[in-house]
Amino acid sequence: MTLPRDPMRTALRSAAAALLALAGATAGAAQDKEPQLSAQELVQKHCVRCHLAPEPEDLSREYWPYALHYMGNYVGMKGDEFDDMTVSPVPPEWEPQKDYTKRYFLSDEKGYMRDLYPFRPYIPDEPEMTKAEFNRMRDYFEKNARPWQEMEIKRPKAPLAKGFKPVIPNLDLEPNALVLSTQVDPQRRRIYVGRSVIDDWVGGGGRQEGFDKWDDIVVLDLDSGKRIAQTNVVSDPIEMELTKTGVRVLEHGRFPMTKVGIASLIDWEFEKGEEPRARMLVNGKQRFVDLHTVDMNGDGLDDIVANAFGDGIFGDANAELTIFYKTPRYEKLWQDAPAEIPPGVLPGALRESIISKQSGMISSDIGDFNNDGKPDIAALAAQGIQELMLFINNGDETFTRIVLDRQRPSFGGNSVRVADFDGDGRDDLVVLNGDNVAGNHVGNIVPAPRPHHSVRVFKNRGELEFTKEYHYPMHGPTRSVVHDFDGDGDIDIAAISMFPQWKEYEPESFVYLENKGDFKFEPQSFSSEFFSVWASIEAADVNGDDKMDIVLGLGNFPELVPPDWMSSMEIMRGRGGEAPSVIYLLNTY
Repeated sequence: MTLPRDPMRTALRSAAAALLALAGATAGAAQDKEPQLSAQELVQKHCVRCHLAPEPEDLSREYWPYALHYMGNYVGMKGDEFDDMTVSPVPPEWEPQKDYTKRYFLSDEKGYMRDLYPFRPYIPDEPEMTKAEFNRMRDYFEKNARPWQEMEIKRPKAPLAKGFKPVIPNLDLEPNALVLSTQVDPQRRRIYVGRSVIDDWVGGGGRQEGFDKWDDIVVLDLDSGKRIAQTNVVSDPIEMELTKTGVRVLEHGRFPMTKVGIASLIDWEFEKGEEPRARMLVNGKQRFVDLHTVDMNGDGLDDIVANAFGDGIFGDANAELTIFYKTPRYEKLWQDAPAEIPPGVLPGALRESIISKQSGMISSDIGDFNNDGKPDIAALAAQGIQELMLFINNGDETFTRIVLDRQRPSFGGNSVRVADFDGDGRDDLVVLNGDNVAGNHVGNIVPAPRPHHSVRVFKNRGELEFTKEYHYPMHGPTRSVVHDFDGDGDIDIAAISMFPQWKEYEPESFVYLENKGDFKFEPQSFSSEFFSVWASIEAADVNGDDKMDIVLGLGNFPELVPPDWMSSMEIMRGRGGEAPSVIYLLNTY
């Protein structure tokens, strides 16, 4: 930090220097000045406290001033350092908790804008660099970055997949929804659809007064499409798993976030003619994302592994990777579990063991990465330092953390999934990095295409060594499923994107990567008449032919997609301004 000058002290130093010069000393007033740090040195001094040092190539030239303005909050900058940019306040109702976030609009002379919301607890009271230093950093990143036009992924549409037939199922389901999760029950012939309305919460506060829409779960007959049941839920149903009696639902929690989490884990039962029955197992978390039911300690009881993204930057963000161990009393206590419990776990039924509190735990999956017969955890962190990690099961309810890959902040990790792609008996990984909220031509938000976003496949070479063997560049990939869809004995990948390039005639929002062996994959697509943006993807047998189909849930996410995309895009013409909330890709292999 540069300290303020004391005029008297400076004068005395100058006089002393003059006397020393007369005596033959080689000193001068220049020694009173701190050496001017280069932009790269300023980055190493300030930026690496929270994340790896960024490079100019990470973002577009147009976006760098916005990124730096946002990050400037965390070194105490006041917001007026860039003369060509304007800071404007947000409506008061967007930010009721003034001690929580500092939310504002930022715009430039080209007509671009963004709304930004740094966390106030991490903002210093005083600037830690000068305006000149801050602008020196900006000059460095802008001059060495490419314009957004040069950062777009350019290629023809992938060939149509011959083994999938897109259909719009006859479901009693309103169009144009935001479907965050689906879960097919092939035995009971049901499909559970988790829908979100997103804008029911205000920033940092409670539910909007008078808002009459709710996040909900809709249960439909898989064959007739008729609605069996529907229930409102407190927050976004982001993930589901089947249980013996119904469905286990992971509720994401508030977004925008609050200091008290409401993310929860609930078992639901839906019987015809009866009120839905809820049993809450976990409550009070911050932004749950993934869920896995598996016996982690070998006691014969299926435990629950879940990860929560959290709410902040460092270890105090309430992020976590957690195992909820079942106790011998679980089944009995589960029977009488209430629909809501205080923050924590269902007393006596579960033991909570937090494996990691690293911020930004956005995804996890289960595998056996050292082939010792014990389930391990793969996890992806996407806040601050972005890391791909393994948590190796030591067999005594402890885990050894191993970092496989570490990336700069623009990496945008979204998902990790486990599969043996080369049939060598070792679990490999597929990683999706594509977090680019509203950065790909949504309204007048500054464009920020990131060509390093992609689908990546990592080979397990044994001895916990992994190497990246496949890389498919794709704007904004968010979720994937892995399965041998074509029945040729190896595992294929299907992936969706919530953040495609919206300026294209047909943004790439889906890709099927058919495994051709030796970590080579063939990209395929489906007919343009079924184009939409997708928020959820599931592999499931929807028609009972013993072949895995693909279920896609619509991603009509307010503010993250162009507001008029269903009516203004040329590819959507003739559809009446509507998009089906769910489609199937029927497996015809």
